[in-house]
Amino acid sequence: MNKTLCLALAALLGLAACSAERVSLFPSYKLQVVQGNALDPRAVVSLQPGMSRDQVQLLLGTPLLQDAFHADRWDYTFNTSRNGVIKEQSNLTLYFENNALVKAEGDAIQKSIEALQAEQKAAAEAAAPAAQ
Repeated sequence: MNKTLCLALAALLGLAACSAERVSLFPSYKLQVVQGNALDPRAVVSLQPGMSRDQVQLLLGTPLLQDAFHADRWDYTFNTSRNGVIKEQSNLTLYFENNALVKAEGDAIQKSIEALQAEQKAAAEAAAPAAQ
């Protein structure tokens, strides 16, 4: 009887130590999950009102979401997560009227502008020592 009690107690303690929070602390490979459309910053910045749906699709690719209830709206989303925690997220929503782009909104526009500015700054710094 004493043996059974000790075995049950050991099993209970072993199961209690395996909570999801503690398991995630073990050093192991955590898969990086990439979902959605990775948008090229140059393509996002080159969007112009009046572009046709075909031009936009050639520039950005097929949208992730084409809602049947909002036929004049395309949504491009991009998420990168590891172990269920989102590391990077960007959204771009495009609105069309009569098959022409009317408006673009979302944080992907600002992120694209910042990425291009950082790229230009890095190119300028790389060219500056070469000129000296």
